[in-house]
Amino acid sequence: MNWQHKKQPPFNDHLGIKIEEWQDGRVLISAIVQPEHLNSHGVPHGGFITTLIDVAGSYCGLYCPYPNRRRKSLTLSLTTNFTGRAKTNRLTAIGKLTNSGHNIFYSTTEVYDSQGTLIATGQMTMRYRSGSEILEGEAIEEKPEKSRL
Repeated sequence: MNWQHKKQPPFNDHLGIKIEEWQDGRVLISAIVQPEHLNSHGVPHGGFITTLIDVAGSYCGLYCPYPNRRRKSLTLSLTTNFTGRAKTNRLTAIGKLTNSGHNIFYSTTEVYDSQGTLIATGQMTMRYRSGSEILEGEAIEEKPEKSRL
């Protein structure tokens, strides 16, 4: 599968997010919860869980099967509902595309621990970045990495 070799944003790599399955309209990602991902109660921080929702909710609308090409989006709106407490250190997020237009798409995400406990749900409104409105997306240009700060 071509998507298995596509580079993720540095933030996703930093958090240990892995793409397990990806097809048009659906993605499954996972992450192993590390000590730095925990809140003061020793459970995954809400910001970490919300990031999983954001990544899965965007990727489900950004599938691109073409090598050396990608699609991008911006989050316009994200609603998170926390529904349970993780009992394991492996979390998975399943993002599903619910509707899309030329510039905007909508998605839902569910986050589970490895025992199948529903931890959180999310609903998103996303906008395609210019050049990402079509399945072919845009060419990936190899640029030296540099900080934008």
